[in-house]
Amino acid sequence: MINMVKIYDDGSSYGWTPGMGKDGIIIRISKSTAGSLGWCAQQMWLQQNYPKPQGLVKHLVLGDDVHNGLDLMYQVLEEDKQLLTKLIESDSDLRKYLKSKIPTMKTIVNNRRAENKEFPFYDEDYYRNMNWLVEYENLRMKIDKKNPLPLANEVRIDVKIDVDIEGYGTIPVQFVGIIDRVFKADDGGLLLFELKTGKWKDNKASEMRKEMSYYKFLIDNCDSAYLKEKGIDRPVTQWGWRYSAADHWTIENVKKVSERSMMKRLKDLIKMYLDEHFPTTTQDFKCSYCDLIELCPKYAVQVSE
Repeated sequence: MINMVKIYDDGSSYGWTPGMGKDGIIIRISKSTAGSLGWCAQQMWLQQNYPKPQGLVKHLVLGDDVHNGLDLMYQVLEEDKQLLTKLIESDSDLRKYLKSKIPTMKTIVNNRRAENKEFPFYDEDYYRNMNWLVEYENLRMKIDKKNPLPLANEVRIDVKIDVDIEGYGTIPVQFVGIIDRVFKADDGGLLLFELKTGKWKDNKASEMRKEMSYYKFLIDNCDSAYLKEKGIDRPVTQWGWRYSAADHWTIENVKKVSERSMMKRLKDLIKMYLDEHFPTTTQDFKCSYCDLIELCPKYAVQVSE
């Protein structure tokens, strides 16, 4: 299989190796690559260096459609914010009004990314998730009447940060991410919010806090002028997430312990790049889900034995 390392326009790469440093190319890290340390770092490395064509993955297509649906619904509500505010304050049938603003299949398909255009539209799953989200929004808007709509949607942040790594000194790294929603928190700060369409399990809470810590890290280190352009400002004081399929949602104050845990994870990942060593998972059952196992050094050892 041919190595196909991609180098981005900003001079960064997920497939970075120390030899690329002499050409000015730097390490690139996203929420997903940072999260790989919770699954298998070697799999992440192989995926970045030996990518396979992305076929139809239902939960990814559905997730994109639901994200787009909520984003488009917010846009319509923003255009008629006066009526929305009136409905919230008068205790009228807000739920019915919100349901009437759910984007149709035609609207969603027309707004898909180019690579998703030809995939099927999972109408039953889409409308079920959107109706669950309407129930949540109906409740949330009545509780937080002053801030019914997000300050910003799908906020993309790319920021270059110098990170101190023991034994290597200061290492420049490009950190990237897209924050689903940014609301005004009830204490006046920012509330970062993530939407998920998968199933909720209580043991996911720790990983979700690390994910939200990563987004807070991006906001904390982002240029103030760029944030102002997006209509938001620091500090981030709360974060939360919504798993629509499980009717589960959480909003809580930021947790310093989660921020420290995420920072350690980021430094561990950077050191893996510098050491050119990405450990394989110690949980063998995960290997059965890997489509790059034939390239894995752990698998090669098992075969040779």
